[in-house]
Amino acid sequence: MDRDPSPGAASHRRRIGRIVVRDEFGPLLAAALPECEISAVSGKTHITAYVRDEAELFGVLERLRDLGAALVSVSIDDP
Repeated sequence: MDRDPSPGAASHRRRIGRIVVRDEFGPLLAAALPECEISAVSGKTHITAYVRDEAELFGVLERLRDLGAALVSVSIDDP
């Protein structure tokens, strides 16, 4: 039997955080952010994080800051 999702169900979906930092980070960044997809392109590192909310995205940004990453851009999209 199919059920309609409850109105609050949409709030439990993961959102897509896209972060770009200067320079190409390697294994250190992958180890620090195992839940993220990471790719290096043209001198920048692109990070995709699937987060529940902005607070979780800020947690990823704090880890990047602690690693000394220079932020280029941040965006968050709905899936």
